[in-house]
Amino acid sequence: MTTSEKECDFLKSMQTESEDACPIEYDKTMCWPETPLNTTAYQLCPDIFPQLDPTKFAQAFCREDGTWGLFDYLPCFRKETEELDELRLNISDEKLEFTKDVIYGAKAMEIAGLFLSFFCLVFALCVFSCFRSLQCHRTKIHKHLFAAYIARLFIEIILGVNQIYKLTQADVGFAPSVISSAPALCVILEVLREYTRLCTFAWMFIEGMYLNSLLSSAVFGKPKFLVFYIVGWVVGIPLTITWGLVMHFINGSDRCWYDNITSDNCLLIIEIPRNAFLAMNLLFLINILRVLVTKLRESNTSETKQVRKAIKATFVLLPLLGVANLIWLIPQAEASDSRAWLIIYYYGILFLDAYQGFFVAVLYCFMNAEVGSVLRRKWSTWRTYHNPNRRGQNMVVTTATDIRLTVYDDGHCKSET
Repeated sequence: MTTSEKECDFLKSMQTESEDACPIEYDKTMCWPETPLNTTAYQLCPDIFPQLDPTKFAQAFCREDGTWGLFDYLPCFRKETEELDELRLNISDEKLEFTKDVIYGAKAMEIAGLFLSFFCLVFALCVFSCFRSLQCHRTKIHKHLFAAYIARLFIEIILGVNQIYKLTQADVGFAPSVISSAPALCVILEVLREYTRLCTFAWMFIEGMYLNSLLSSAVFGKPKFLVFYIVGWVVGIPLTITWGLVMHFINGSDRCWYDNITSDNCLLIIEIPRNAFLAMNLLFLINILRVLVTKLRESNTSETKQVRKAIKATFVLLPLLGVANLIWLIPQAEASDSRAWLIIYYYGILFLDAYQGFFVAVLYCFMNAEVGSVLRRKWSTWRTYHNPNRRGQNMVVTTATDIRLTVYDDGHCKSET
């Protein structure tokens, strides 16, 4: 019986008092039924935290005087949490509460970042797709990266909102979420999340490879987009299917594969390819900066300007190539760590992960000079068309602008660099 507090109060109002049993009681987590004296009541554990096993049973003892004893949820904890009991004994309740607040705050920030990145990337993808004058090899790769980002963020938002919902339900009375109550849906979303993450990293690798080839090669032919499509969208399919099958045979649908990130199966099948993409992009970034510094020295610019341009190039390329994702290799912060490190770790890592799509959209679409020029021309044309007083006198100018755009619109951007 895992009802909310209101439902439990309703059941209590319908109960007839008995001297031979403990009354219905709500313990801020579950509603315990009427139980005979000197009897232990058992209920399935609530699925409100990943550390709890909903297949196990919580228990409470009905005393001889008709009062409830301790509501015992210790049997609900999974084996891996038992290993932390000794560590928790050395941590004050205040520190544990602080750690919980930091994690909750960082999660709220992450959800906001996921939504912001999602809508910015959708808008950027629409901009690159709607204007023919922006079509070129570089923006074509950008569009696929944006699409992979959007697919991943969509799944992350669903799972993130579900997690926040479960945490809020823990305070107002347990109510199972849609995903938690549907193991098949939960597993499908986890598989899609891993696949879209792998595709995102693959397209980051393609961005790095293309840019590196563009700057390093004296002659750069037409990119082989068929190879790009295979690497970006197809390579991840067998890897994700293999990982999913291994996780299924080992864990079944147990708590939606909550431990897949730290499992050896995930490390071998999913994390190694992803980190390989990032490692290659790190090498591409180093080589791109080397070429840039070499060209700046050849142009006889001052050393200060060289350093400034190199730093600017690094800042711009980091979100595109995804090198910042290597910070996930840092060991996870624990409650026993310092408060400063807990804040830096959770807020820092979740910020970089959630807002990365936002920075990519801003740097490579909203701050792009070509995009700004096209949007300004479109806005000017729209204002002229909807202004009857100026429509006639500006018709010649508008027509001339349209002709220039038509001649220029040959499917290539002004510059591939």
